[in-house]
Amino acid sequence: MMNTTFFEEETMTRQEVYEDLLLRRDQLERKAIDYQIEYTQEFGEQICANFEIKLECIKKKKAISYCRRRQNRGLAVDTEKMEAEIEKEMKLYYVELKDMLKSYHSAQDTKTVGHYEASRVKKIYRRLAKLLHPDINKKTAESRELSDLWNRVVEAYDALDVNKLEDLEVLIKRTMEELGDEGFELQVDNIEERIERLERQINEIMTTEPYTYRELLEDEERKKTRHDELNSEHEDYEQYLETLTRALEDMLREGGSNVVWLMN
Repeated sequence: MMNTTFFEEETMTRQEVYEDLLLRRDQLERKAIDYQIEYTQEFGEQICANFEIKLECIKKKKAISYCRRRQNRGLAVDTEKMEAEIEKEMKLYYVELKDMLKSYHSAQDTKTVGHYEASRVKKIYRRLAKLLHPDINKKTAESRELSDLWNRVVEAYDALDVNKLEDLEVLIKRTMEELGDEGFELQVDNIEERIERLERQINEIMTTEPYTYRELLEDEERKKTRHDELNSEHEDYEQYLETLTRALEDMLREGGSNVVWLMN
């Protein structure tokens, strides 16, 4: 009996480690999203502006390449055909720019949450995750009601909505009572592998972007340096664009064509 009790205690200890790692990973993922939003709020406008002028440079380079190919073959430059061909090649770039602008505007509209509310969100989420997280309670995947409640918990947690989480906590307790579930069932199969996987995931989150933006965002001097770098990058693109524009105009004049270049 003593050996069995000892084994159960040891197993429970590993379960607790697994549970803590699971919740820590989820919280770090949420934090990484917060850092991404904050980074975009801080630098997004400059990043989008730099990408937009970079696309203008790419477009001019494609035009120069088109003109060079035509002239090397002794053919005249059809500017309308050139523009149509380049616009087709640029579509994916424009989609990327549109997505960047959308992310920037979305980040600008995201409201920050106070320290007290953020702390409450984490505490409530932790309590509910211990009850409903599919990796902890296998009944969540088996029950449509519990699965729906868990999805709502995740949505509220992602939105940092403390009021919804407080309401959901009441609903979850009542639902579990109605289902006759007085506790929760831990998944203990391959627990060491699960722990190792979570440790790897946590390490990856903490050592890669956007989580690593934290150090930059917490250092005003580094933030200023980053702004200066982005400004300098934009100035470089402007100079490069002027060079490309002159080169393109020279090629078109030599080929007997004129074009007014517009950036969509």
